[in-house]
Amino acid sequence: MLTRFIDKLIQRVAFVIMLCMVMVACSDSDDDAVGTEDVPVAFTLTVADATSTRADNDGWDDYSPAQDGILNENLVNTDDIIIAIYDDKGNKVDNVEDLRVTTVSDPSITGATMYAITGVWRNAKPNVDKAKRVMVIANSNVSAWGDPSLLTYDLNPGTRKYIPMWGVVKIPATLTLGKQNKLPNIQMLRAMAKVSVSLRTDMTTYGYAIGSMTVNNYNTKGYCVPKTFNEVDNTSEVRFANSLNVLDSHADQIALPTTAPLYLPEYDNSGTNPPTTITVNLNRGGKLEGTYTLEFRNYDSDGKPTGPTYPIQRNHYYQYWIYKETGKIIVTLHVRKWNRRIYPENDGIIM
Repeated sequence: MLTRFIDKLIQRVAFVIMLCMVMVACSDSDDDAVGTEDVPVAFTLTVADATSTRADNDGWDDYSPAQDGILNENLVNTDDIIIAIYDDKGNKVDNVEDLRVTTVSDPSITGATMYAITGVWRNAKPNVDKAKRVMVIANSNVSAWGDPSLLTYDLNPGTRKYIPMWGVVKIPATLTLGKQNKLPNIQMLRAMAKVSVSLRTDMTTYGYAIGSMTVNNYNTKGYCVPKTFNEVDNTSEVRFANSLNVLDSHADQIALPTTAPLYLPEYDNSGTNPPTTITVNLNRGGKLEGTYTLEFRNYDSDGKPTGPTYPIQRNHYYQYWIYKETGKIIVTLHVRKWNRRIYPENDGIIM
């Protein structure tokens, strides 16, 4: 046990040294290419965690370990990152250009990846005092951006490989012209929700299987940023209660895969819109056993929906479990953490 701990410690120390070397190398090359009125920057990204339960948390500042996720939920397309400088009111000051994204693997965490990023804010001197925040948009197929509140994405369920993400961090008090500036770590928040339905393990033993499922009432488009994007200095300061940012693009029905999750834009279930539900056709022995409707609400010990309807909210994982007991179908809904892997000694995008 002690030997394994020492080996992991050595791996992590080596990884930190390697990451620092990458950042320094990028820094040196950037310094050679910039002028005295430019601001070179360097930073890392982290995918933010979701809530553990809606009852226990009201924001994304609770970063506890969670279950491992599917790789594409954490991937950042290195060719689809836009970074800009903003003032303290959410107005864009300028873009960060000449981006360099370096992928650094962490040998101590299987599948973990860090992205070390450098860029240059050109001709920064006239506006350097206005710079208060750095905002990042990733995986959104946006070529340029001014007002973040206008940035949208399409669902594209059949072709989407990457989850749209947004992040913000407060800029330190002083940016140095002509020299590399190491910015704080930027946490990235997914702009979509994750939904899945599964049978309890023993159900398959009894011959049950999900034949088909559909999600009823959803949006086909979403906003890249939460509603309160311009009110926070860091991504983790966004609260659930007032950040829902719904783009009204209603559609009636979409198939929910039986073996994979579905990723959806935000949807408000508290207003005049018809609420989101899931229709499940349950088979037994290859024949239809029954059709059931799942609601986005808490479920009591008898598997009955109770309380207010949950919105479909970004970076939340809505996981249903179905099982049969005493002749009736029981449903449980868990609003779970959407995973992140922990790398405690260092900042970074952790995959």
